[in-house]
Amino acid sequence: MRIGRRQVLGSAGAALAFPAVHARAQAQGVALVIGNSKYHWEASLPNVKRDVPEVAKRLQALGLKTNLVQDVTRDAMQRAIDAFVSSSRGANLAAVYFAGHGAAWGKDTFLVPVDADLSDPSTVKTLLPVTSLRDGMEGASHRLMVYDNCRNNPADGWRQKEVADYSGNYVGNVNTGTPNTLALFSTAPGRVAVDGPPGDFSPFAAALMRQLDAPSVDLQALPAALRRDLLIATEGRQVLFDRNTYQAPFVLTGPPGRGPAAGRSSWAGDPSRIIELPNAYAFAQQSGLLLPSGLIAHRPGGKSGAGRIVGSYKTTDSFGGPAVMVILSAEDQAGAEIVMSLRERATGNSGWRFFHGTFSGKALEFVPSTKAPKIQLDWSDANSGRMTVMVSRAQGSSNKVSAGAPFTRLDG
Repeated sequence: MRIGRRQVLGSAGAALAFPAVHARAQAQGVALVIGNSKYHWEASLPNVKRDVPEVAKRLQALGLKTNLVQDVTRDAMQRAIDAFVSSSRGANLAAVYFAGHGAAWGKDTFLVPVDADLSDPSTVKTLLPVTSLRDGMEGASHRLMVYDNCRNNPADGWRQKEVADYSGNYVGNVNTGTPNTLALFSTAPGRVAVDGPPGDFSPFAAALMRQLDAPSVDLQALPAALRRDLLIATEGRQVLFDRNTYQAPFVLTGPPGRGPAAGRSSWAGDPSRIIELPNAYAFAQQSGLLLPSGLIAHRPGGKSGAGRIVGSYKTTDSFGGPAVMVILSAEDQAGAEIVMSLRERATGNSGWRFFHGTFSGKALEFVPSTKAPKIQLDWSDANSGRMTVMVSRAQGSSNKVSAGAPFTRLDG
């Protein structure tokens, strides 16, 4: 069993007409790297101890004056953040990387110091919200924030448990916030990020290091490349979330003669099993739907019969509007990972969500949010089927089925 740890708006359709900005001078950039692995009350995270020094080396090589702190209590963590915020004022680029335990509460993600006791729900008052760190970095001209931590809902006793029906994972297409800011979350709201095999880098950290090892790194384009790399490394199980307000390329140039990039995680899938999604992206663009850049789907290995459903499909939402659904991965016992893009009911804006589905016979079922009814997907053949809403009766546990919508394969 792997211990979970350590997800926001893609930058598809970037404004490439703007000139690229290049940054290289060390005096103009600062970075803070925090790695918490030896928790007093929670499970230890051995991969963090291996990940963070290597990430710090990459940021240093990009010209950032980098401070690395590990296994820090809340007070020590706050002091490191305060010093970083102070040094970031007037900097061309300020970057922060956190790896360790994390949790989601309300609309925020919290970073967990090593002395936090997550068995007590009141602990939330003592954790460090990422919004406060983001606000403190506004004195820099450009910002990069990377959070490699869980974002599971702590309502169930604050344990590190995945909540697949967490209702806060809607990502709309409103690109707001402080300009020139990129926030990367290794996993989706409500979901757990995994460490990976013992003795190896975590999938997210390894994917990030491969991107940072390139001769140049464009922060505006980074989410798409990193999302694709992470999906390949985790065989479609972990989706990067991001908030990106860069409207033009911002390019970091590494030193000449750099060594080879970090190797791909040992559990990466066979590249021949990767499914590209050109038709899904074309349908989304034609329909005015937001689909995060860099998505791929991944067929399972072995004899899993669930592999037949992996790919993308077009369908309609409950209002009859267009929707696109991507089955990123599927295995008979583990279930399936699903991205769906549609219109958000409250605003009418396009957005996307990431769900986990389970199999009931040959049907795939998932719950969009804690207050929503169950959705059931039934395939009539290899390329089409029907999506229905299972509405619970007021009395008893039986369900009635609402009118369904057909779906048709686009890719795969």
